[in-house]
Amino acid sequence: MKFLHQPFQAKAKDRIIVEFSQPTKVMLLHESQMKPYKQGRTYEYRGGVSDNSPVEFTVPFDGVWHAVIEKGTHKNPLDVSGSAKLKRPKPATLNGPEQMETHEKVEEYDDTLE
Repeated sequence: MKFLHQPFQAKAKDRIIVEFSQPTKVMLLHESQMKPYKQGRTYEYRGGVSDNSPVEFTVPFDGVWHAVIEKGTHKNPLDVSGSAKLKRPKPATLNGPEQMETHEKVEEYDDTLE
């Protein structure tokens, strides 16, 4: 089996976006599943065969995750190219949605006692 893969140190709710040049099998595997995948044993993954690029995965929990693009088999190779990138969610603000304010200059005053 031939494949492209990119590991990411990701946190829950991060997004991994995978782009590829032609229809193929696209997967997201946790680090613990890479060895069984490479050995042709049973493994767990998210994803599957996709005709449309890009494919976006949401990371379910913290860890090292691998974006995998299959390039077919040794007997039936596919000429696939691709890339993957990690996108982190925007940080939450203290008061909910981000707020925009305009501050105007305040007149100075004298607070000394007479």
